[in-house]
Amino acid sequence: MRNASLLEIDSRRPVPVAQKDRRMVRRLSVTPQQALPVVIRCGQGIVCKGRVINVSVQGMLVEFSIDQVPPVPVSAKVDVKLHYLGDSIWLPGLVRHRMGRKMGFHFPALVNQPKRNVKHPLAVVLHSLSRAVASSKN
Repeated sequence: MRNASLLEIDSRRPVPVAQKDRRMVRRLSVTPQQALPVVIRCGQGIVCKGRVINVSVQGMLVEFSIDQVPPVPVSAKVDVKLHYLGDSIWLPGLVRHRMGRKMGFHFPALVNQPKRNVKHPLAVVLHSLSRAVASSKN
């Protein structure tokens, strides 16, 4: 049995592949100046405050301060209260993923609802954010 050269050994290592974004809907980033606060209710009286980093009709990514990270596992059911323009809306969601102080939330009840002439609950927020993004580019 011969000894493998360094080149042969390196060629056997898996090469990292950039992962393609798998989202089917547009996601909008939220700048800190836009201040889109949320409250997460998870369990018996546990309420945690955070800030939306990005949002789509399917979900959102929220950043929490170190003392406000919700103590819930991935796939846990939560209620997300989104505050926007002096109003608020409660959205039933699931914890999709956790990355340190950031958590991704998915809204299956909004995604799986039958098509009706009713406006999507996040439509006003998304429309306003997309207008803000468009005006900042001009």
